Amino acid sequence: MIRTASILLLSAGLLFSTACSGRSQHTTRNPPGMQINASSREIVSGETVTFTARTQDTYGRDAKVKWSSTAGRLTTEQEGRLARVKFDEPGTYSVKAVLSIEGREVETAMVEVRVRPAG
Repeated sequence: MIRTASILLLSAGLLFSTACSGRSQHTTRNPPGMQINASSREIVSGETVTFTARTQDTYGRDAKVKWSSTAGRLTTEQEGRLARVKFDEPGTYSVKAVLSIEGREVETAMVEVRVRPAG
């Protein structure tokens, strides 16, 4: 009788600890990140390159992308997820995107574009 009661208590304890451990597991979040893609990395002067920002693991927080370029005329669309730069002069230029979440910079990505003379 005591042995049966001990087995029942031990079994109940194992079931309870298994159920509790399942509830206490936490999911690990990846840090937020960003990649930028360019429609082309080598163009002729006067052409426009389109840059796309792809963010990961922002978890619905207020995420913004700010663009800058060392040359050319830069415009943005789709709340900063898309940038277009028209390069008029030959050279090698950098286009940079900065991802901010809730006002704090968390990631920077950069692409170089080579602009050749027309003709």
